[in-house]
Amino acid sequence: MKPSSFAALLLASAVVLLLAIVTYSSATRLAQPKFSGAPLVPGLVTSAARIARIEVKQGDASVAIARNAGGAWGLADRDGYPVKIEAVRALLVKLAEANLVEPKTRSKDRFSLLELEDPSGKDAKSRLVRLTDDKGAAITEVVVGKKRFDAFGANRSGTYVRRPSDDQTWLASADIAASANVKDWVNTGVLDLQPAKISALTVEVPGEKPMRLTRDAAGGPSPKFNLVGVPDGKKVKEGGGVDTLVRAATTIDLDDVRKADPKAAADAGTVKIEGDGGLVVTLGFKKAGADTWLSVAATGEGDAKAQAEDINRRSAGWDFKLPAGKAASILKRTSDFVEGS
Repeated sequence: MKPSSFAALLLASAVVLLLAIVTYSSATRLAQPKFSGAPLVPGLVTSAARIARIEVKQGDASVAIARNAGGAWGLADRDGYPVKIEAVRALLVKLAEANLVEPKTRSKDRFSLLELEDPSGKDAKSRLVRLTDDKGAAITEVVVGKKRFDAFGANRSGTYVRRPSDDQTWLASADIAASANVKDWVNTGVLDLQPAKISALTVEVPGEKPMRLTRDAAGGPSPKFNLVGVPDGKKVKEGGGVDTLVRAATTIDLDDVRKADPKAAADAGTVKIEGDGGLVVTLGFKKAGADTWLSVAATGEGDAKAQAEDINRRSAGWDFKLPAGKAASILKRTSDFVEGS
């Protein structure tokens, strides 16, 4: 899905985001308890319209989120893949809300106890949050650390923070969630099909004959699937997991995303999912070191056309990094299900 495809849909949300920050103080004046102390980010409410980029870094992990010319927010370091506007809003509003309530240690050797150590360290638990304008000038930088649950009463948590240039640490009066993991910023669902509406599934792994599964005639909301072409004299293992494979292939979440290389082949295998009504979804698996990336393409006519278009709108042009073990749960061979193989 190209970033431009989202601009019209997300522009209104982007405007709402800025309004939410600008109007935060007056909107919450009666609802929130009062905290004494200086603001964590002075002037953030009035400078909200200048925010063009958010960066979060933690050790080797990082995300960069930017607002494009159309007003939509996307992953700047991943070709503009769209992010959840509510996640951006939540971070900025919490930063605007936070006051420095209680000073804590100034001793660097105790920073790690509050998860406020150097965010660039390999095993750092702290996160550096940086807001910049459209010229790249810093609006603020904050090191975000450990949460202190119920710090200000039931269901009112705080967060330990410090400024990068200052050894003074603080307990701030807001629950600040700042993640350097891509999956915390995007809608992670790549594919979600109902097995009850899948008629057949074919798995092709390099060096192996294609393996085909078909839905049992009994059907039902939780259908069973049968392995086609079981060798003579063989039978499918008891509890062999054929149905588990179908569920794994039809429900997929991402761990990361990248722009697809149209020249890169699906070298780890392919899966063809055939749905009732003519929907066909093709999954292409690509190896990259220890990781497996997935491409998704759909076709359909008649009743299945709209569903295919929706899948392609969200996935065309992108590769999705699969969680560890996901590819192995899908790219099976006939021998994995047949006794004595």
